[in-house]
Amino acid sequence: MSETFTTSFAAQIAARAMVETARDGGFLTGSLITAPELGETEKRLFLKMFAALPQSKDINNCEISGEQMSSLFTFVFAKAAETAAQLYEGVEDIQLETEGMFSGNIPIAAGDLLNEYSANIDFPANCMERFVELSREEDFSEPLYSLFEALKWCYRLSFHIFWDYLEQQSN
Repeated sequence: MSETFTTSFAAQIAARAMVETARDGGFLTGSLITAPELGETEKRLFLKMFAALPQSKDINNCEISGEQMSSLFTFVFAKAAETAAQLYEGVEDIQLETEGMFSGNIPIAAGDLLNEYSANIDFPANCMERFVELSREEDFSEPLYSLFEALKWCYRLSFHIFWDYLEQQSN
């Protein structure tokens, strides 16, 4: 018997919306840049994020305010910058913390080059706006899971943005 992993329709919609946001912003014109280490780093980060959610023991009853949602999009954007910076420097065991995840005051330890670059990009705000718009259009039966799918793709696309920038700066 063969089992196939499938992603929920709502998760697919959220993921596609984040990709479209990146394309619309000119951040994704070709293939998505990725790295083998990215999957494990993403997994560890998102497990920490789930554990840090309010009422994380009962995820179906967890509610996130608009401010918290905005902070989450900014948070994954910052963590993608940190991931790109560390991988670019050859760090093998990337460690990302959840400090500032809900506060809106998110420290970013990605070096001067990426810290400065990130300050001029409104990609996380655009992702959040698109997700909120999508939430009004779609009936997400599990809105928190759809949000985390959008956050996952925001993280991946943000990594792409930062890695591409680092590559451009080294040429």
